[in-house]
Amino acid sequence: MDNQTKSSHDRLLFLTCFIAIVTTAFGFIVRAIVLPEWGVEFNLTQTQLGEISGVGLWPFAISIVLFSLVVDKIGYKTSLGFAFICHVTSVGLTVTADGYSTLYLATFIGAIGNGIVEAVANPVVATMFAKEKTKWLSILHAGWPGGLVLGGILALLMGTDVAWQYKIALTLIPTIMYGVMMLRRTFPLNERVQAGVSYREMLQEV
Repeated sequence: MDNQTKSSHDRLLFLTCFIAIVTTAFGFIVRAIVLPEWGVEFNLTQTQLGEISGVGLWPFAISIVLFSLVVDKIGYKTSLGFAFICHVTSVGLTVTADGYSTLYLATFIGAIGNGIVEAVANPVVATMFAKEKTKWLSILHAGWPGGLVLGGILALLMGTDVAWQYKIALTLIPTIMYGVMMLRRTFPLNERVQAGVSYREMLQEV
């Protein structure tokens, strides 16, 4: 692969990771917007609504940590594929939900997918742009606030007359985009692997 081709591939892979980050933001903001509607439709208490909100956060944090430890063994592409499945499953369960339990489970699965995206996107971008990590990681994470703004505006523009299921389905737009894009991308080897550092040595450093 010549330098020009490699550069083009790297930027497409970066865009894949960027859109995956945007997906996490879409899921977060759209659920926050429709949460009051869930309370009314499913007769949920404020405690139940709080629990649904909370389960969108703590699995996200845990999955980032856990997947960061094993993502290079599983493979970046396989891991991102699992995140894609989580996002699609989460939307599917949400739009067909019949109450608290399903909404809770759907939000939990979506949060796991969000954490995996972070665990994949950060090392992939850092590896591709090893000499400009700060620059490209900063651009990558602009996808979060950008996704919040874009997803929020789209959901609000749909108005109160549109069923909340259609607003949740907005998350499928960036999900399908990064899912399709990743199929033709070749993901780099982890920097640890390239440097010849064993998994045991990495854990000892931690």
